Order: sequence, then structure tokens, then C-alpha cells
Amino acid sequence: MARPREFDEDEVLERALGLFWSRGYDATSVQDLVDATGLSRASLYGAFGDKDALFRKVLDRYVERASPLGALDRSLPAPEALRALVRAWVDGACDARGPRGCFLLLTATSSNDATSAQQILAASVADTERKLAAYLRERRAAGELPEGRDPKDLARLLVVTQHGVASMARAGVDRALLRAASKEALAHVLGDA
Repeated sequence: MARPREFDEDEVLERALGLFWSRGYDATSVQDLVDATGLSRASLYGAFGDKDALFRKVLDRYVERASPLGALDRSLPAPEALRALVRAWVDGACDARGPRGCFLLLTATSSNDATSAQQILAASVADTERKLAAYLRERRAAGELPEGRDPKDLARLLVVTQHGVASMARAGVDRALLRAASKEALAHVLGDA
């Protein structure tokens, strides 16, 4: 009979995420993961497989919970909801732990074996653009957003802004500057530009 696990899987995955996020996949060793999670090598391998399998589990978990549209409050008028969404993007990229950026974007651009992360990133971008464009079309039809601009193009502008914010935050760009740049992109979407 197998012994029950004596650790919190969520906590282990969070610690592994923090380590992969701060160091990247390639610079994180199995020993680093053992040290960060508090598990023995045997327990780590027994529960998650090798480093790659643990990383994929961490990546899947991140994608599952880090929806770029998670902060979109559909109960608010569109301009207010979009302003809050863009603020959340900046705040998420520049959180209290420092300039973290987007874990998925970081992985897709910095790992030696980034192919799967690039595919996940491309799917995430396409899904976010599609959902944002539908939201913008719906809110334009309700009279909350101006006519004349293609919702698909505006959605793409917002997604590029989001990823630009994440990249620049990771590079240490000041939160105030990122907020100001995001505000300009949003002004274009809202018809204020």
C-alpha cells in the first residue's frame, strides 16, 4: 500500500513556480528545487517526476489561474472595466516581490527548450485577443465604446500592451512609467486619443 503524501502539493508547486520565475528553467537545478520545496529528491521525483515534468505542471497551473482577463469586471461600464484591467496588468507585473513580468512570456523567450511554452503563449494570446474582441464588440453595440475602430485590432493592441508591460516590468522599468504608457494605449481603445 502506498504511503499518503506528507506535503501540501499546492505549496510545493507555488515554491517551484517562484524559483522557476525568478531564475528561469535553465538556471534552476534539481537541488535548487529540493532546497526550495523542502522535499527530498526521492519525494520530488516520486510526486512530480523529473524537473521537466514538474516544470510543465507549474506552467499548466500558472496558465490555468493567470488569465489575462481575470480582472475584467463585466458589471462595470466598459471604460471603467478596461481601466481596472490595465491597472491590474501593471500591478501584477510589478508586484510587491519585485518586477516579475509574465512567467509564461519569460519562459517562452528564455528557455533553451521553449517550444511548448511558445505554443502555450501563442494559444493564450489568441484566446485573449478573441475574448477581448468579443467584449469590445458587445460593449460597442451597447453604446459604451466608440464606433469606427476594429475590435479585433483594439484587442490586439491591448494584448501587445499587456505583454509589453510584462517585459518592461521584468527589465525593471518603473511602475509609473508602465501605467502612463498603458493609459495611452487604453486612450486609443476608448476613443480618447
